[in-house]
Amino acid sequence: MYFELQVFQRFLIYSSLILLFTVGRMLKILPFFKSMISIAMCKMTDTSLPTEIYWDSLFTWKMLQNVYYCLLADMGKKVKLNNKAYNSPIVSIDGQRCQRILDFAKGSRPLVLNFGSSTCPVFMQMLKRYQLLMKEFQEMADFAVIYIEEAHPVDGWAFKDNSDIPKHRTLDERCKAAQKMAKSLDLCSCTVAVDSMLNAANIAYGAVPIRLYIVQSNKIAYEGGAGPMNYRMQEVKEWLQRFRARQSV
Repeated sequence: MYFELQVFQRFLIYSSLILLFTVGRMLKILPFFKSMISIAMCKMTDTSLPTEIYWDSLFTWKMLQNVYYCLLADMGKKVKLNNKAYNSPIVSIDGQRCQRILDFAKGSRPLVLNFGSSTCPVFMQMLKRYQLLMKEFQEMADFAVIYIEEAHPVDGWAFKDNSDIPKHRTLDERCKAAQKMAKSLDLCSCTVAVDSMLNAANIAYGAVPIRLYIVQSNKIAYEGGAGPMNYRMQEVKEWLQRFRARQSV
């Protein structure tokens, strides 16, 4: 019965996407639609995302496949708010050490987890704000970036003039992509690790394409929505501010 329900849910999601994308392709020919999409995307992602990088690929078959995959990842995630955090296996950025997500947790200090990849322009823009959060709250919280599968690989739903990184075929490729990202943004003060090629962390946390969590005392204290639309750095900041206020009482 449970399996049949899952199949039905997937059918509904896929059918809804087909309908949405069909309507979207028709609206795309209207002259005012591009400006509407541009305003909506910038508002929903809280970034200055250039329309030109995604416009040609909007409502294409590859986009549909990508969105469907991300929705299923969100639907199938293992972690839940206020429940135990999954101690998923990950790898050090140099690919030399096997680690686990909760290795970065220190007692009852909050651990902010930021999942993403360099082919997601929203993630790359938001990493600068993430670094500011680190500086502001480093005395009371810990921070880690978990590099997962590419959001927009060149051989998938690719964005224009965005990146030449393909889907990761090996752990070495994933580590090199993470190293390149860390170097470009000077993330030397931030812990950066890489998801395994089994995508264990991604599956457990429904992380693709980008997602934020806060783990405290091995439990999910904050569960961000699936990105990029529900990726809210401001919510993380507000959570940390409330935590700091409670600590000072």
